[in-house]
Amino acid sequence: MHDTLKRRWRSTLLFALFQLPLVWLIALRYTPYLAMPHDAMGIAYLILTWIGHFGMLVLLGWLPLALLALVIKARWLWLPATLLGALGLSALLLDTVVYAQYRFHVNAFMISLFLNDKNGEIFSFAPTTWLIVVGCVIAALALEGWLARRLIVGGKGRHLPAGIACGVILVMLIASHALHIVADARYQRSVTQQVGIYPLLFPATAKDFMEEHGWLDPRAARAERADIDAKQAQNLDWPKNPLSCQADDAPNVMVVLIDSWRADEYGPENTPNLYAALNASGRRYLDHYSGGNATRNGTMSLFYGLTGNYYAYLDNTQTPPLLVTQLQKQGYALGIFSSASIDGVGFDRTIFSSVDPLRLSTPGDSPAGRDQKMTEDWLSWLDRQEQKDDAPWFGMLFYDAPHGYDVPDGAEQPYQPSVQRMDYLDLGPDTDPVPYANRHRNAVHYDDVLLGRVIDDLKAKGEWDNTMLIVTADHGQSFNDFGKNYWGHNSNFASPQTHVPMIVNGPGVEPGRVEGMTSHLDVAPMLMRHALGCSNPLSDYAQGEDLLTPGIDHPWVQSSSYIDYGIIEPDRITVVDGTGQWDIVDRQLDPIEGAEFSPAVFEAMQWFRQFYQ
Repeated sequence: MHDTLKRRWRSTLLFALFQLPLVWLIALRYTPYLAMPHDAMGIAYLILTWIGHFGMLVLLGWLPLALLALVIKARWLWLPATLLGALGLSALLLDTVVYAQYRFHVNAFMISLFLNDKNGEIFSFAPTTWLIVVGCVIAALALEGWLARRLIVGGKGRHLPAGIACGVILVMLIASHALHIVADARYQRSVTQQVGIYPLLFPATAKDFMEEHGWLDPRAARAERADIDAKQAQNLDWPKNPLSCQADDAPNVMVVLIDSWRADEYGPENTPNLYAALNASGRRYLDHYSGGNATRNGTMSLFYGLTGNYYAYLDNTQTPPLLVTQLQKQGYALGIFSSASIDGVGFDRTIFSSVDPLRLSTPGDSPAGRDQKMTEDWLSWLDRQEQKDDAPWFGMLFYDAPHGYDVPDGAEQPYQPSVQRMDYLDLGPDTDPVPYANRHRNAVHYDDVLLGRVIDDLKAKGEWDNTMLIVTADHGQSFNDFGKNYWGHNSNFASPQTHVPMIVNGPGVEPGRVEGMTSHLDVAPMLMRHALGCSNPLSDYAQGEDLLTPGIDHPWVQSSSYIDYGIIEPDRITVVDGTGQWDIVDRQLDPIEGAEFSPAVFEAMQWFRQFYQ
């Protein structure tokens, strides 16, 4: 046989396709963490993705061999093929081990932790384990070498339909993503809950597109799935024990969130109404951090009491927070109002997935206009509640004007100079941040006026003294604070984006100022214990502490973005990005040269897996 490029490509492609059964065999180790579907759509997705996605990974693994085939003859090409095949199978096997412990896949950060884990705090292997690992590697090399010589050098299997096999894989892959688009739009949990187990899977979605074209009614779709008695995610040990909750005199509970509100934007000038109402009677936390530098993770951490590494799983399985389901089970009326759309950030399938009916959006042409409309709708809702019965209520008001730098014409603007419109294209390293920061502060001031109406109404109705009120933000906002051209949020974990106001007021809350480091993860445990009467140890259902614990002061806190996360300590921040690359910086985001992992990093890794089975 002639050693042509076409022959080398075909033989190496066959070699890659022969890896697929081995990949499937190793991937069976993911199945204990897969909630097996029992409906036709879920089963179809499992079959399509198992074949299509793993087939796609194998074909991607063939690309380096295809490039090497350009310069290496067949009689030598089997050597790199053997190494690549054994490396790929070993990497997949390692990933199944890591996923079993931490529910995320291998990345550079995990490798760095392994290399720096001198005391075996994270990875501890017995000698027999190392022998098994070495044996598996040797076996993989022997198997891959035998297979590579037969297919690449010996030319065996040259009549097998490699092109047809690739076509089947491609069709399966496309069908898998198409099915996920439909299932995601229909809140089909049997499909979406499978996503997390597949390495390097980024499923397609198109819910907004389908809604825009009239192909989907999101309210009807989610109404079919909302259920307060829905089974919790199968692969979470959460709660660790059944909850025992019974409040003798249940207070009302109200959460006020101001989007992108910074810790230094609370006070008698910026928020005079909040300050007047809460300064004397409220409990203010001076060193409080959101569990995220973006809306999704910050709000998730507050309601679930869990870190951001759980978000994807909770979203895929549409698992609601224990706090919300317990409020429902105890008969709370739910008044959930958000200026920005709730389904735009996925709260319809996470935080409020058990709530039906659910108000998904507020009408209006601007953030400030929607904030005003939302406030009026809240006041009307509370009027109706007063006329019904004496059942306690839960309220959420999520304001958006600061996020949009929106101040309506005629509103008071005490901070000057201020830009009159927000144009992100104008922002750069040399931009004066003061006019933009002032615009943001004026937007906070505007929302404070609206909150003054809410507070006055609670007092007029006699509800103020029986309402446990939490006033905070989902995250903060940067204004090039350290001269590194960071604007907005979701870009780093320094204080401007993560340090937020936190004030708690209500029955059983001792007024004062708390200087210790606290977290959004401490809010759900506080409400579960003091509002809902849950007697379980906090470790049964939350990663935070009770925010009302005297002397509370965390040595470190954790915050997440959509793809990254940071471990925040008083003198440093360890940042891990979505690819597993990591960096250690000080609190002004300057790299700390020669810094090694602190004990907090190893503690966090153990902490992340607290509720995974």
